[in-house]
Amino acid sequence: MAKFIKATYHPNLKVAEFIADDGRHCLRSGGSLPWRVNNGGNLRSPMANGQPAPKKTKEFVGFAKIGKEHFFFIFPDYATGRAEMKASVLRKYSKGDLTEMMHEYAPPSDNNDTAGYIEKLSKLSGVPKTGKKIKDLDEAHFEALLNGIEQMEGFHAHAETRKEVWTNVTHIQATDGSRPVANEEVVVKVAGQEKTLKSGPNGHFPPIPHQGKPVTVYHKTVDGDKKKVGEIPADKGQHWSLLTKISEFFSKTGPVKAPEKPNTAKQVVTYTIQPKDTLSALAAKFKTSVGKIKSDNHLKDDKLLVGQILGIYGPIPPVPQKAVPKKNAPKKDAAPVEPAKKPEAKPAAAKPPAAAAPPTAAKPPAAKPPATPPTVQKEHATTSARSKEGKGEAIALLEMEDGVAPWMKYAVAEAKRHRGASEGKIEKSINYHTEINDGRKTLVGNDDAWCAAFANWCLMKAGYPIENPKESGMVDRNAAKGRANAFIKVRGAKTDKKQKTDDVPFVANPLYKKIDKPIFGAIAIVIKPGGHGKHAGFVYGKIDSNNLAILGGNQGDTVKFSPFNIQPVPSKTVEHFDKRLNKKIKEKKKAQPNSLCFLLPIAYHPEKVKGAEILDDVKIDELNSTIGIGASKQGENESTL
Repeated sequence: MAKFIKATYHPNLKVAEFIADDGRHCLRSGGSLPWRVNNGGNLRSPMANGQPAPKKTKEFVGFAKIGKEHFFFIFPDYATGRAEMKASVLRKYSKGDLTEMMHEYAPPSDNNDTAGYIEKLSKLSGVPKTGKKIKDLDEAHFEALLNGIEQMEGFHAHAETRKEVWTNVTHIQATDGSRPVANEEVVVKVAGQEKTLKSGPNGHFPPIPHQGKPVTVYHKTVDGDKKKVGEIPADKGQHWSLLTKISEFFSKTGPVKAPEKPNTAKQVVTYTIQPKDTLSALAAKFKTSVGKIKSDNHLKDDKLLVGQILGIYGPIPPVPQKAVPKKNAPKKDAAPVEPAKKPEAKPAAAKPPAAAAPPTAAKPPAAKPPATPPTVQKEHATTSARSKEGKGEAIALLEMEDGVAPWMKYAVAEAKRHRGASEGKIEKSINYHTEINDGRKTLVGNDDAWCAAFANWCLMKAGYPIENPKESGMVDRNAAKGRANAFIKVRGAKTDKKQKTDDVPFVANPLYKKIDKPIFGAIAIVIKPGGHGKHAGFVYGKIDSNNLAILGGNQGDTVKFSPFNIQPVPSKTVEHFDKRLNKKIKEKKKAQPNSLCFLLPIAYHPEKVKGAEILDDVKIDELNSTIGIGASKQGENESTL
């Protein structure tokens, strides 16, 4: 049976839209607001800073915003709404009688007819107005009281107009295999009718309702042709990724006349370290030396971090900065090292191009590049090819090496830049909250955890959308960008033995997909025993069978590598030999109740990227030493959101 996991409310249409775990959507209209949102008691959320901030109520799936400040809970079904109303009455009003309860439940200050409410509710339920505390009511009178509240709140009003419509909805996102692609077009054909849809900035197309019929999807190519992508069955909503073709760019041919003097200087290029890369392999690949690479990049040893950016044939060129007044000029080491906006051309001297004419005479390479350099886009792999005439040899282009989890190079660069600095010092050069605009002002303090803000900043820098779409059901979609539980949510924590065990964490943001096992660069969400998303970081390597090295922000109040267990670990007693006491002693190890859940952007396809699923064996202290941090503390406390 389908279970509702998210819901939104459309006040202008007076429609509650529920999203089921099988992908279908249910639209409830007519009747009354309490019926449409399964909230017979018209329970509202407490507020904080103008936004709902529920404390005790857990089983809701969304909010119905009515007016400027009234956020009514939306519950997945009538039984859940009834149970929450019962719990709320017992929690808030059990020590008072009916009159005392109603002066809090429907106070005169809210323009309620409190006296009339008390009189009518007493008649409907048979509960006396005074002299009988709510907690002392027998089960029959208590249920009658709840029935009376439902009737007074209008739950049963206009029952003849109630309407519930189920429809399957499919979501499609355009991607090149590594990043979302905007402005792609598809044509959907439903029941003989065609409609053209265009992907937005995050690669998402508008949702496609099935209308009880199968849907045929065509991809509209640049030449106007329609290429069939596939069929979507009528009975099941789906999430698709539309893989577009990788762009191919053509370079200009070399000049016909050779310059008087050859240019033997090698132009500096940037390279992002990939899994299994070594300095010796890179030296051989680029026809340089290990010593030269180490000197240019100030490397103290041969250790490399996946995602680390190196300069080849010279130091990494400085990133152009906007002019600022001297008093505000950043420190020399304040700006992060970022890759160039366009990949550099591989120098002609590394492999001299052959001249177009005469074919028998080898000419030296040009001293200057062609007047019109080849066009290269950062987000696509680049392939060199001959000109349309097929003459001459193309100038060699360095293929982008950031296909493996491209956001990781930003995470590694930040870790190396901060070198274990505290969050107070980090904030002087960058504030991840303000960078992603999640509404928080500082990185400092327990109330301003920034692990999710750091993760989203890295994803944003790599070109991935980070704002929760409307269908995510997030009330404050800006604030959600700074919260780990905006990646993963649960419908409610287990509170008693009768609760169903299928109440497991689910993906809250449709920009991401859940994966079964950790791979390099996966977003790791630390899940508390109740199922709440507590911390966000990136998978870097494997420590042992149940422990991973996670690179993230707000880990020990800085950016660094920390160990996290994949599955919960119970407390246990271990025995070991103590050299100081010269005897065996028993030591009780604390339980580690948290676990990990893994996500990837829906636009990222690791199966299309070489080396994407490699997870190396690593040691935390060695990793942190590589980025300039001393020995780490095992089992440190993670940040909490």
